[in-house]
Amino acid sequence: MPTLLIECYSIHMADPVKSGPGRRELKAQATRRRVLDAAERLFVRDGYAATSISAIADEGDVAVQTVYAVFSTKRSILAELLDLRIAGDDQLIPVRDRESWQAMEHGTDARLQLTQLAAIATGIGQRIAALYEVMAGAAGSDPEIAAMYAERQRARYLDQHGLALVLAHRGSLRAGLSATRAADIMWTLASPRTYHAMVDQRGWAADEYEHWLADMLASACLPAGTPSGGSGTPADVQG
Repeated sequence: MPTLLIECYSIHMADPVKSGPGRRELKAQATRRRVLDAAERLFVRDGYAATSISAIADEGDVAVQTVYAVFSTKRSILAELLDLRIAGDDQLIPVRDRESWQAMEHGTDARLQLTQLAAIATGIGQRIAALYEVMAGAAGSDPEIAAMYAERQRARYLDQHGLALVLAHRGSLRAGLSATRAADIMWTLASPRTYHAMVDQRGWAADEYEHWLADMLASACLPAGTPSGGSGTPADVQG
């Protein structure tokens, strides 16, 4: 019995004490953010090809060697920037695994679900539309950026196709509209490039774009006059 007590006490004492990041780690995080913020400003202002690692270092007030040590390549800087801006925080949780997306995908009101998609897409657009244009522009001359761009387009489509399948299985899509066609519509309308065109280029307010997007998605995907909570007959869910 005494041995058991000693073993239990030893196990308890061996438990590591949880604490936040140390001073050195906080400094490294601050440097990383400074480089990313500097790169974003230059990418958006000057374009990806015209922005050098040296220029990023100068803009971020860090040594060139530091930028290489942290990111290795300019391409990896752009990739991490996109991940962070899509997420909207430092928790790199995929969009589809986030609470807001899960709540939308598991909803039962088709019109509300598309309104929620519009809100999510608008939030992402606000954070990433300019960078998305940078990536799209660079894709024309950089095969690896082109591959990155294609993969992110594909991932966004798969997320939206998942929602389209939910609506189709429940019979919420308008007659004759398959899940694949509905996903095509969502992918086109709820895109950072559409946000960029309407808000950044045409001067719409973000909330105007969000309301327009919700209306367009509902008009294109749902039966005419579908009320909140309404659903029709099961649609074609193949593809």
